[in-house]
Amino acid sequence: MLLETTFERQVGTRMGSPRPNVHIAVISPAVTRTEAMAWRDRLALEFPNAAIAHLSAETLHDGTGAPLQLEVELAILFAPDSQGDTDAEVDALVRCVEHGLNDPGAAAHPRVVVVGDGTLLHAPRADADFISRARAESDLLPFVRGTLACASGLKAARRELALLGRVVDSMREEVEVRDDELQLAAMVQRDFLPLPMASLHGVRVATLYRPLAQVSGDVYHLEHLDDDRIAIFLGDAVGHGIPAALLGMAVCRSLEFTNRIDGQLTLLGPGETLSRANIRLLEHQRATTRFATAVAAVLDCRKRTIRVAAAGHPAVVLLRPGEPLRQVNAEGGILGVFEGEIYSEVELDLQPNDRLLFYSDGFEQAFAEHGEPQHLREFAELAGVLDPDQLIERITARLDAQHGSLHQADDLTMLCVSIGEALGAVAFNRAAA
Repeated sequence: MLLETTFERQVGTRMGSPRPNVHIAVISPAVTRTEAMAWRDRLALEFPNAAIAHLSAETLHDGTGAPLQLEVELAILFAPDSQGDTDAEVDALVRCVEHGLNDPGAAAHPRVVVVGDGTLLHAPRADADFISRARAESDLLPFVRGTLACASGLKAARRELALLGRVVDSMREEVEVRDDELQLAAMVQRDFLPLPMASLHGVRVATLYRPLAQVSGDVYHLEHLDDDRIAIFLGDAVGHGIPAALLGMAVCRSLEFTNRIDGQLTLLGPGETLSRANIRLLEHQRATTRFATAVAAVLDCRKRTIRVAAAGHPAVVLLRPGEPLRQVNAEGGILGVFEGEIYSEVELDLQPNDRLLFYSDGFEQAFAEHGEPQHLREFAELAGVLDPDQLIERITARLDAQHGSLHQADDLTMLCVSIGEALGAVAFNRAAA
């Protein structure tokens, strides 16, 4: 009786109890107690290094009816010769075993074997093995021997799995924290993007901004320089994710479109703007080289002229009704590589219903067939769409229709600058009508 009481303290307690190396519980209701006790003594002789004891089936529940927490390597139930009683005892034992698994310190998933009448053990269960009472002499000892032979290895493996599970949980929490931080960073980045720009002398700007991940290496900037002119900038930091986003924002925040000398404010050309951005980027190069492509422009909305400069960036596209698509090619190396780089400017006279597309190179991959960019063809098909918002909507729909659009390869940014009729011309036409 002392052995039974000690074992109950060891395997039938709450979480945090001490655990011997190997536990074997021999369990029986009152009707099979004598058989079970005989097998307990036999197993104790056969396996002297194992902690083996008998438990009464009636003790598998506490006073409230809750299952006892049973943590063992092997539970052997000597079932009664009644189908209903056998099923009830097996269910009670399995619940105790499962309750023990709720302990995070549990070392193993116990084996459950039921010894009983062979005619009653016809229904196999995934949570228990069955040995006919008639074959117990020949089958039970080999079964126990095999279970104990695997016990130490299983314990070690399950301890490692438990440790791995804790590591995975910790990593999952870390990933969730990082994801929350990225979401916040994305909100901050979007907050620094320009607000929608009101129409100026009939010139309107519509934007498309679709990062590859939460944050984007693409940045753009729109700024009223005076009553007639606006500055346009689009940059694409090489790379993806947080490093590219930080670099893009740094470039964007360092832009200079004006210069003040002795209190006099003068406007800089887009070539000079890129040149100064290049100098700033080179000044901050340290152990790694960071660079970006960019395009800058100054648009005189009253005179309908635009000056464009580029730093290794895709050429601005001009869409004009009735004419083929035209690329505005401006020469200049990418930002952050070459000192003293000169960025030439191209000047264009614009007409009503012209649209200028400033875009990042993500479109070259988004619209591609057999590895060949087809973005210019896509743009050309929209030459008849005069409203800039509708043009952006059409581009967005075409992006969504592309194969693999849910897994885009790069950040996507586009500015559509639409040249409407000048306000004076509109008033004159209305008066003439």
